[in-house]
Amino acid sequence: MLEYKGYIGEVVYDEEAEVLHARVINSGPYPIANAEATDVEGIKREFRISIDVYLDGCAELGIEPVAPTAIPVTP
Repeated sequence: MLEYKGYIGEVVYDEEAEVLHARVINSGPYPIANAEATDVEGIKREFRISIDVYLDGCAELGIEPVAPTAIPVTP
């Protein structure tokens, strides 16, 4: 899992493509950001960049970004 500015990303490894994929999992039903990289440092960097691009885009358009939500904790 990754966290940046309150957004939480789930990371999955695609063995066939040898690529890490990250997607925001606490933004409601609509994905707001995704990232890909081939190593851990890269996926961290790309995840942060994707969140910043999303937030900057919202600001430029004058729309409210989807706020991160709490993820329920399962016992």
